[in-house]
Amino acid sequence: MKYLASLLIPGLLLSSPALAPAEDAAGPFRSSLTVDRTPMDRNAPMMKSYASMLDKVQPSVVTIMTGFDQPRQQRQRISQDEAAFRFFFGLPPVPDNPTPDKADPWQQLGLGTGVIVTSDGYILTNRHVVIPEMQIPVNLIKIRVQVPGREEYMEARIIDYSNESDVAVLKVEGKDLPKATLADSTQVKVGDVAFALGAPFGIDKTVTMGIISAKRNDEVVSGMEKQELLQTDASINPGNSGGPLIDADGRVIGINTAIYTRNGGNMGIGFAIPINNAVSAADALSRPRGFLGVGLGPINRRVAAYLGIKGGAFIDNVQTGSPAALAGLTREDVIFQIDGKEVLNDDELLREIAKRPPGKTITLNFIREERKKEISITLGERPNNFLPETTTSPAAAAAEGQTIAGMKLAPLPEKDRAAGQEGLVVTGILPNTPAANGGLQEGDLILRINGRQPATPEAAAEAFASSRNGSSMLHVRRGNSTRLFVLDQ
Repeated sequence: MKYLASLLIPGLLLSSPALAPAEDAAGPFRSSLTVDRTPMDRNAPMMKSYASMLDKVQPSVVTIMTGFDQPRQQRQRISQDEAAFRFFFGLPPVPDNPTPDKADPWQQLGLGTGVIVTSDGYILTNRHVVIPEMQIPVNLIKIRVQVPGREEYMEARIIDYSNESDVAVLKVEGKDLPKATLADSTQVKVGDVAFALGAPFGIDKTVTMGIISAKRNDEVVSGMEKQELLQTDASINPGNSGGPLIDADGRVIGINTAIYTRNGGNMGIGFAIPINNAVSAADALSRPRGFLGVGLGPINRRVAAYLGIKGGAFIDNVQTGSPAALAGLTREDVIFQIDGKEVLNDDELLREIAKRPPGKTITLNFIREERKKEISITLGERPNNFLPETTTSPAAAAAEGQTIAGMKLAPLPEKDRAAGQEGLVVTGILPNTPAANGGLQEGDLILRINGRQPATPEAAAEAFASSRNGSSMLHVRRGNSTRLFVLDQ
């Protein structure tokens, strides 16, 4: 079995009764999609050409390039002897070092396909397209998207991805972008005509045609968890991954994800994630999820056997102020159970945490210095990149009781102010926020922010807003001493 290398993604609801949200109680992602549930007319006469239908769909199909900016090494100036040697033997001169404004440091890792599913730029694709198998930190990965009709590629950011379903969501900045209409994949039947769109082997704007060969619900693809898949004989090759599988009406019925192959090319057996399942996976990413605040890595079998466990997740780092840090987890701890359930690797632990809502208290069993321990942790909320950025001013946010830089602030009690004390008390810290990452703690007394002495949360918000370079200097009283903190907002 072999995965492909490609990419794709979300739209706007129409008033027609045939067009409706994919599900009731939609989340931030699902509620923005256009879904056409009109049953297909399977008794209609066979069309001689699908050109008009494809003309409407293809503008929403994008080519996705995954890579990173590779640091350039400066070449030392060559000696006169080497220059003379090159001239004597007719060798070309050494090219000058490229200057930063002329050189593109882009190093491409993979190529795939994606589909725009919302007019404001959400794209649905495969996780394995945007997260290469190479051990490259996610924060260094860059995504370029080529939209049909545009000469210049667009920079995309990874919104989120699901390891278990192989679904990822990207976002490009734009308005009125061409978006695809989604179908209800539960209505798909074996024998329906299907088209695979994408960039096989990098050849973009390619369309292949076939039928739905089978509807599967078994572990037919090695490396993927057991899940529903649409099998098709429409030609799918490396570069098609993440691209749409569409029906004869031009609606997306699946996301191309894998092929069965013995030589790396198409053998007439391709698989797509049903679009309903892909949307459900993406929408789950847009809802509130538990957050622990650790960087994880796997442990191998020999290490697990040495420690006397079946498997586990190695903590590589702990975010300052996160639930994990506040509970006492540290780097190099090995977690092997969550709520009494064994976890075999880091991906499994992340899945289990994501299933639990914020505020849920969990029990983790872990090993520290070869000794087994147990700890209870109340999960925070994982940052949600699907939600639109707020346009509320800092002062208005403070007046509404929201957090400021991740802090909940309250004025000093009246008796303390009468005694001549000034400042604001930190009554709460949210994980993975500027306040948490900057080292502030509940109970700290904020004396000054950017030189100002705020007496109210609203005044504190305005003081933060006065920052000129995105960072704020705070004078903080902790215990009997005053400390300085810098928060990057």
